[in-house]
Amino acid sequence: MQKSYIIGVDVSKDKLDIHCHSHYQSFVVSNDEKGFQKLLKWMQTQLSEELSAIGVVMEYTGIYTYRLEHFLHQSGIDYVKRSALDIKRSAGLKRGKTDKADAQMISRYGWQRKEEFCAMKPLTKTQQHLQQLMAYRDKIVADKASYQARLTELKTQMGEDLNGCIIRSSEHLIQSLQQELKEITSSIEKLLITDKQLYCNYQLAKSVTGIGFATAVHFLIVTENFTRFTEPRKFACYCGVAPFENSSGTSIRGKTKTSHLANKKLKSLLTMAAISAIQHERDLKEKYHQKVKEGKAKMCALNIIRFKLIERIFAVIKRQAVYEIRLAA
Repeated sequence: MQKSYIIGVDVSKDKLDIHCHSHYQSFVVSNDEKGFQKLLKWMQTQLSEELSAIGVVMEYTGIYTYRLEHFLHQSGIDYVKRSALDIKRSAGLKRGKTDKADAQMISRYGWQRKEEFCAMKPLTKTQQHLQQLMAYRDKIVADKASYQARLTELKTQMGEDLNGCIIRSSEHLIQSLQQELKEITSSIEKLLITDKQLYCNYQLAKSVTGIGFATAVHFLIVTENFTRFTEPRKFACYCGVAPFENSSGTSIRGKTKTSHLANKKLKSLLTMAAISAIQHERDLKEKYHQKVKEGKAKMCALNIIRFKLIERIFAVIKRQAVYEIRLAA
């Protein structure tokens, strides 16, 4: 992203802290349309009338960047969102914290790495709704599991002494959540059908052995329909599946292992997908047991299967053809 001006924005619920690296100027605007217009006017009068010369860098802060992203895109201003941890670690040792200082840190980070950045675009309406529905579905699944575990524990410990009202209430809540889960899942499937490319990639991902509804949809959300990630290795790093060497000089020889910096939700889904794939595909089952016989830990062998599934999903998306199990002659 070749830009003459880089603006760092620290986004919060009610306000935006702004800092321009090259001009060393800082100010605050509200996180609404009025504040966006004020920011735009400042850019045009203080920086450049050519908005294409300006780039905006901000952190991932969930829904708080939603309106700002759309405003920047509509105004023709390029922007990128980066991990808060990446920005923080790039600043080195720091003492204290303020929103103004964070905006300065973001703008400095953006200026140093501007040549590495690629401008982003807001999610489509369908992708936004898919993200919202899936997050809500995950919450329902977690709540249902919580009530089921609690009820099972009470029955085990209390036996016949457990109050009947608690049992009836818990079972009613579990049934209600189960019904809600079915309706949300149905809504997600109907939403996918409305977007031809999204639905096509969903079906392709599901064609891979072991990949089910939840895993396929989360792949679509995280990869932004396979536009944010295009290489399986990079995606494996993001999911915490790719192993990394841990050594230094001649004295430190740590185990080669995966990083704890990962999307834990996707990593968990891939673990379940790998277990399912081992049970239903002979080649993967043989590969898994072969690695275990070679002395690898079971989780290490399972991680190899997880990476294999990622490679297969990206392959079918690239070819735009469903996955087919090749049987030996």
